[in-house]
Amino acid sequence: MSRLITLVVSKGRCNMNKNYTDARRILANNIVYFRLQNNWSQEEFAEELGTTVTYVSNLENGHRNTRIDFIENIADVLGVPIDQLLIDRGPLEKRKVPKNR
Repeated sequence: MSRLITLVVSKGRCNMNKNYTDARRILANNIVYFRLQNNWSQEEFAEELGTTVTYVSNLENGHRNTRIDFIENIADVLGVPIDQLLIDRGPLEKRKVPKNR
């Protein structure tokens, strides 16, 4: 079952490092997941977003942060509700969409 990202709280303090890393990984995996469902290359997706292939690559590899309004734009371009970009689907094997999803 998928889970939404939750803020990890330990002993009254937020564990921002782990949660932040997990959030970036989850967002990155979902961007790849939905881009592949649309049968888009990174180049095609970058063009749809109005950004560069380098930026898309950095997002998909978890090397870049992005603003919440740009995440909303990503969801719109991919044709999914924004919350779908924050569901942990687990890692994508060889960057392919699982057939039974």
